[in-house]
Amino acid sequence: MTAENLIEQDGLMLIDLLINANDSVINLSLIPFCALYCKSAKEFLNINSNNNDADKAVTDIRNGLKIFTEKFSKGKKMAYNSDNQENEHFKSMLRFRFTKEFNTHLNLGVSFDKHGKIIFNTQLANFYLNIPKNKGVSMNEHAFMIGKRLGEETAEILVHHYHSNIKKNNKINHNDIPKYGYIDFNTNNKNVFFSDQFNKETNLIFLHMLSTLGFTNNILIPILPNRTTWLLRIMYINVHNTILGIKKVIQHLKQNSTKDFNIPEIDEYLTNNDDFQIFSSSFRNCMMHYDLIDKKGSPVILQKFYNPSLPMYGLIESCYDGMNYNQFFDELYKTSQKLEDYLLSLFTINYNSICWDWD
Repeated sequence: MTAENLIEQDGLMLIDLLINANDSVINLSLIPFCALYCKSAKEFLNINSNNNDADKAVTDIRNGLKIFTEKFSKGKKMAYNSDNQENEHFKSMLRFRFTKEFNTHLNLGVSFDKHGKIIFNTQLANFYLNIPKNKGVSMNEHAFMIGKRLGEETAEILVHHYHSNIKKNNKINHNDIPKYGYIDFNTNNKNVFFSDQFNKETNLIFLHMLSTLGFTNNILIPILPNRTTWLLRIMYINVHNTILGIKKVIQHLKQNSTKDFNIPEIDEYLTNNDDFQIFSSSFRNCMMHYDLIDKKGSPVILQKFYNPSLPMYGLIESCYDGMNYNQFFDELYKTSQKLEDYLLSLFTINYNSICWDWD
């Protein structure tokens, strides 16, 4: 019953956060994690979909979490397509046709917390929504379809399989959402925000990684006082994928350019992190799936560590040499913050340019 309990706990945490936080940055940033939850829970519960198109859309969104861990060309294509789609969208909103050639529109919005740390960007949200091209569906219609589908699947899991009582007034215990501001950019023009070491797509790839980490470190963790298993799951996936993604980008840059890039190797950068080793293929498999087994089908939780009163029933102790849940959470959070600092160093942020007035 351990995996079943985790599915219900994680689903209720996610639903409560989406309903009661009522914040656009939170809602948009959680899209891929909603898709991950639905896909992983349905796999475990053996729920088959009767809507292939919608199911494929959810699967594609979930797979987007690991896009930068794959071939560099896939991440570059994602960054290019999202940038191009947002570019055309905002260009089309200009009132006079002749102004469309002047590059006066702004096609990238970046959100910052009060300390100037990046927590979100609009082109990443475009990618998460997985908006199709040339299908006669507007952005709003597609976004509504995705939200409706994710809501239906989550309800099916929680209500039909666990008989959970989901009420809008059941508020989670969370702190106030930190205040955040924004800067709008035109990515077609040279700007000091991006590093002049890299081309536009590479800058955007680093920005997307940073936005994902920044959201977790500076929005999710501060507003959620309880160290839930769902929060740890999200943080681990982000850290794991970011490390692999950075390695892919650096490898590509070294192999395909004669330039000397001023960017440290990520393993060297993290070496002083108390010798904490993030990578465990068995643990990673349990974060992406709910069956608590490795790729060979063997149980990951060792009998000597199994304890139903522990947050993950002994999973962390089994994968990380007896380290307990809070110790692991602390080390993972420190690694996430170091990764964030690493990526922040690649951008130049003018704090005075951040707009705090949303009216």
